[in-house]
Amino acid sequence: MDISIERTIPTPLVNSTFFTMLLWSLTRQKHSPDTVSTFYKDYDYIIVGGGTAGSVLAARLSEKPCASILLLEAGDPPPIISEVVGVQKSLVGTYIDWKFSSTPQRYTCESMENRKISWASGKALGGSGILNGVISTRGHPKIYDDWADQGAKGWSHKDLLPYFKKLEANQNPAYIKNGFHGRCGPLAIVEPPYRSELKERLLENAKLMGYEVGDINGPLEIGYHDLQYSARDGQRLSTAKRYLVPAEHRQNLHILSHAFVRKIIIKDGIATGVEFDYKEKIYEINAQREVVLSAGTYNTAQLLMLSGIGPREELEKFQIPVIADLPVGKNLQNHFGVPMVFLLDPSIESKSEKLKSDKSIIEYIHHRTGPLSSAAFIIAMAVLNSNRTLPINVPDYEIFWQEIDIQPNSTTYGLRKEVAEQFYGPYAGQPAYACFPSVLQPKSRGVVSLQSTNPYDRPLIDPNYFQDPVDVEINVNGMKECMRVGTSVPMQSIGSTPISTLFPNCEQYAEDEDSYYACMTRQFVATSHHQVGTAKMGDPNDPTTVVDPKLRVKNIERLRVVDASVMPLIPTAHTYIPTVMVAEKASDIIKSTFRCNRFGRRYG
Repeated sequence: MDISIERTIPTPLVNSTFFTMLLWSLTRQKHSPDTVSTFYKDYDYIIVGGGTAGSVLAARLSEKPCASILLLEAGDPPPIISEVVGVQKSLVGTYIDWKFSSTPQRYTCESMENRKISWASGKALGGSGILNGVISTRGHPKIYDDWADQGAKGWSHKDLLPYFKKLEANQNPAYIKNGFHGRCGPLAIVEPPYRSELKERLLENAKLMGYEVGDINGPLEIGYHDLQYSARDGQRLSTAKRYLVPAEHRQNLHILSHAFVRKIIIKDGIATGVEFDYKEKIYEINAQREVVLSAGTYNTAQLLMLSGIGPREELEKFQIPVIADLPVGKNLQNHFGVPMVFLLDPSIESKSEKLKSDKSIIEYIHHRTGPLSSAAFIIAMAVLNSNRTLPINVPDYEIFWQEIDIQPNSTTYGLRKEVAEQFYGPYAGQPAYACFPSVLQPKSRGVVSLQSTNPYDRPLIDPNYFQDPVDVEINVNGMKECMRVGTSVPMQSIGSTPISTLFPNCEQYAEDEDSYYACMTRQFVATSHHQVGTAKMGDPNDPTTVVDPKLRVKNIERLRVVDASVMPLIPTAHTYIPTVMVAEKASDIIKSTFRCNRFGRRYG
């Protein structure tokens, strides 16, 4: 442990006299696997990306002793402080974040810096499972059935439920009894021990409004739930921690960090290896059986295009030889919406006060409870239907409630400073929470394209938020629901009050709720960092697909994609658990293509 590096992460904990004690307490669990510094010229499988999916895939494939695996990760092992899920926001923008940014938006972001929005994406072993709230949601079964109906045969909810159960060790006895959950998987799934002042009031109000409160990953289709996350003894469970650490001793698995992949090597339509930078040198490593891309929705699309796989017009623009003309980068989807801010009774501690409190740190060290054990201060969630796009029992928007700090000088939500100061400035430092509606099945589609042929240049990302007016309507319905909940009698008992300032440039709509909220959607947007879809899976005869149902890249041999980019439709869920599921199923697909004989040799 390098405490000097840990202190570079700008958490509110860093100045506490108990900071070092906290770090040492976190080392009771090994959070990142050992890595190698030397490697072979040939492996059976080369996996590009040691994030959520790549970590699962490497661990599962290495269960076959006759297969050799090289896992390449561009980032570092994560800092130990990332084990504390409650400080998640402090990790964003640090050296373990790719720091992606969008192109200027046409239909929103009028009040944001350069009309752009940024995304957090993990650049570390464990990937975005190091940066996110590790919240456990799967999404409604219908969406997976839609995957299968649209050509992704074998990916219906019935097909996938065994993998959702395989990955988890659910700790709620009532949930286990309903038949939807696993008990022995790598990822412990638990309720966060932190009990916010908000939680009971939110759930009380839900019941008064006639909603069920229960297991959103079980038979409940619409309603509120007391969320679960992936943690053990109050510490984050990334897939690097729970899949790779137990596998690190295997002789057939090499894990190489700081390895930046430049392109896939393709000869005569066959993926034969990869080219990557490591310690200021360029290496080429051969894959005897397959190259598997698990680099994430943005980086996977970029790597495919740099390697000659993508839309012809895009590749020819940069004089990249076209090996396979496929719609790489299209079909980009995400969850997004406009958060609403409410104040709380002044007697309630603000989020920053809770985090800076030595009392909170000591409670976490000794009991693994309190604010630091929260799911990134997300308190409760609901999945609801606006009656606009999906059957009444299928949610088309989500709401989550999250304690926040109002800090207008830090350009809240990426707003321009003068806008943030005018809208949020009067409430700086007061205890507050955000009610965040999020469009779950957006109609709008974005695209990822190349900025240049330099692999170190970030790709151009245009999410195209709110391009479809239906998305605006759904988001407005979510904002109205936030207002109903935030001003309800149970919430008023803890001082819940909407901020009274009007959003700049929307003042003229103050008397018309729908028009006012629609105006706000044009001014700014926040994302849930759930990007999927840029290497769409489906029927190989469908011109909109990039990979077939076995995740093989069309028209290229020995190349697969295994990450969230293959999802044809975004699940109505936070995408951490669905991405683990994809990797679990992909592992079985690949493992079924070969066997190990009793002499330890591979055949098939």
